[in-house]
Amino acid sequence: MSDPEIDRELACQILNSLGQGVAASRVVDGQWIIEYANPALANMLGVPVSDILGRSFEEFLHPDDIPRLLENRAKRLEGILTSYEARLLRRDGSTLLVLITGAPRIVDNRPGGGILVITDLTDYYSVLRQLKSSERRLMDILEFMPDPTFGIDLDGRVIIWNRALEDLTGVKKEQMLGRGNYECAIPFYGRRRPVLANLVIDGFDESIAREYRNLHREDDVLTAEVFIPTFGPEGSHLWLKAAPIYNSEGKVEGAIEVIRDITENVKQVNALRLSEARYRSIVEDMPFLVCRFDHDGILTFVNENYCKYFGFRKDDIIGRSFLELIPEEDRETVLARFRGLTPERPYVTYTHRVKKGEEIRWQRWTDRAIFNRDGEVIEYQSLGEDITAEKNMEDALRESEHRFRVLAESTAAGIAIMSDERFVYVNRAGEEISGYKRDELIGAPIWMVVHPEDAAWLKKMYSRKVRGEPTPPRYEFRIITKNGDVKWVDYASGTLKLGENRALLGTLIDITERKRAEEELRKFRDSLEQLVKDRTAELEERNAEMERFVYTVSHDLRRPLISIGGLAGIAELDLVKGDVEKARESLRKIARSAESMDMLLSDIIELTRIGRVINPPEDVPFELLVKEAVDQLAGTIEKRGAEVRVAEGMPTVRVDRMRIVEALVNLIDNSMKYTVKDKRLVIEISHRDGVFCIKDNGIGIPENQREKVFDLFYKIDPKSDGTGVGLTIVKRIIEVHGGRIWIESDGCSWTAFCFTLPLVT
Repeated sequence: MSDPEIDRELACQILNSLGQGVAASRVVDGQWIIEYANPALANMLGVPVSDILGRSFEEFLHPDDIPRLLENRAKRLEGILTSYEARLLRRDGSTLLVLITGAPRIVDNRPGGGILVITDLTDYYSVLRQLKSSERRLMDILEFMPDPTFGIDLDGRVIIWNRALEDLTGVKKEQMLGRGNYECAIPFYGRRRPVLANLVIDGFDESIAREYRNLHREDDVLTAEVFIPTFGPEGSHLWLKAAPIYNSEGKVEGAIEVIRDITENVKQVNALRLSEARYRSIVEDMPFLVCRFDHDGILTFVNENYCKYFGFRKDDIIGRSFLELIPEEDRETVLARFRGLTPERPYVTYTHRVKKGEEIRWQRWTDRAIFNRDGEVIEYQSLGEDITAEKNMEDALRESEHRFRVLAESTAAGIAIMSDERFVYVNRAGEEISGYKRDELIGAPIWMVVHPEDAAWLKKMYSRKVRGEPTPPRYEFRIITKNGDVKWVDYASGTLKLGENRALLGTLIDITERKRAEEELRKFRDSLEQLVKDRTAELEERNAEMERFVYTVSHDLRRPLISIGGLAGIAELDLVKGDVEKARESLRKIARSAESMDMLLSDIIELTRIGRVINPPEDVPFELLVKEAVDQLAGTIEKRGAEVRVAEGMPTVRVDRMRIVEALVNLIDNSMKYTVKDKRLVIEISHRDGVFCIKDNGIGIPENQREKVFDLFYKIDPKSDGTGVGLTIVKRIIEVHGGRIWIESDGCSWTAFCFTLPLVT
């Protein structure tokens, strides 16, 4: 029997070493609390494991994904496994797309929590994008191949007809795609007949093979040449190459044939036989590699292109074996090609690899044997060209065929083929979008999944499309999934022949999230317009406040200056008269006016900084902020015999610590200024339902003064101390923190300044 502690330690080691995130939560008093999280999950979130434990998982999810979390939690409490995509909120503010797989956690023999496995989907969607890009490149390569190319399926229907073939034959792909019964041969031969691609699909047929020259099979690839007297003004020599098209299971699904017009090449080769002199002048100007060699492969002639290609001078290469330029493992194959030539079959075209310095390249060579009258080989001559790019394209076509099939089944877009208003094919994405299995959809009416409110006009679109009438290229409508959910899809369709009937090929993209986002955007736009109106009103209020500010500043600053000027003149006269004591009194009044001006300027400077200069917010218990404010006023509180009572258990706030302490100092000091004579001042600081209060038992504030006291430079008693800026500063500090402040009072015996601040939850 195993040791439970050892088993537990082993399980923890396994979970901690996983590359996927793992979390275990338990329902406690109706809350889902995380009791375990592994390092991989902490790494995804960018926080230590300790910051995850004891919290609820929705704290780490994008707000838009929380409803999905709650929905899946309910399923897990019913004992159901769940899986869905969501976005994690990382500490740095970024999001991470993940797949969350959840299982019920059994507590006391019933589901009482959940176990989550979180998988990072970043690489998955990156690979998906690469697959789409690869498929697009594949189709571009095929469409823009320089050689004319076509393909047929197992029934002989044309499935590929590229642009180069359109240029060669003058037949557009729209006229040829889907055509069978050997119709692809008509543009060349003027009649229906099997082509080389048919030999790949149907197997070797001697009667067909006799119509080609130099027919050669290499594995499952056929090459041949043919002369067609009716193709072109003087007939044409064509080089052909055909290969099978395989599906992902390795089964042949058709064949592809590449065509090259070698009429000019053949004419040049024939012309070489007429005259050695003409031969040399022509071959030196040809864009091909040309050489001649004897029975043993010793080179007797090379043209300039041959020398340039391999990087040799003629004197250095003549007399050496051309086999030196061929990889050792390919040499026997090459020797067999040209040694098998006969007067009846004097030349052969084939491909092989060569060594060009340190690089391996592919070439196509046409070898011709030159015979004497007795049928003996005198010499061989070869015409070659570099086909590395072509070879790479052929390899890319073969390699991409499987990717193409996989992409069609794994694409996020739903694909459906419909005939007689019924499904005849649905891909995997179509299953996922609709919630139905493929077997449930095939043969079922297509209206089964269409929202009833959209069915009528969709039927009209379907009928018009089947009849070949014009319809919009794309449109959006709603579907109802198997479990009853309503989804929006973006739909595009085309037509195809399915037997004798016209069928529709449709693609569907789930745009439900986009529709939701559009609705959110509309709501945001409405709220933004309202915000602009609010900000405009606020700006107008600020402008009015600025006008009052400028007027009051100019008035209140001018008054001490006038007083200073007058007192200075009086002091001067007193000194002239020799009355030093009166002069000193005038100087003391000047000093008090200067001090008053300094206080006013200090308050104005402080006011302008609010909202502009702010320290980083901190999470601070409110009692600690009150203590700092009371400590700053300790001397004044003691001097006035006031009592400050601070409630316990007040919450933690997220604020600019220095500014809030400054606001509290102003409010407490304000309470001490307006007291009842011979009555002990009591100041109570408390919190309830998100509202903080500083209440005193002073003289109270009349109702018609409660808004005005926050105005700049306003004082209920113009003769009182201070500048009238203090409460304006307090209001500005509270509002910068997103809070608000107001006054409650009975008007005669108590006043409470109430305000809100951002709480730490």
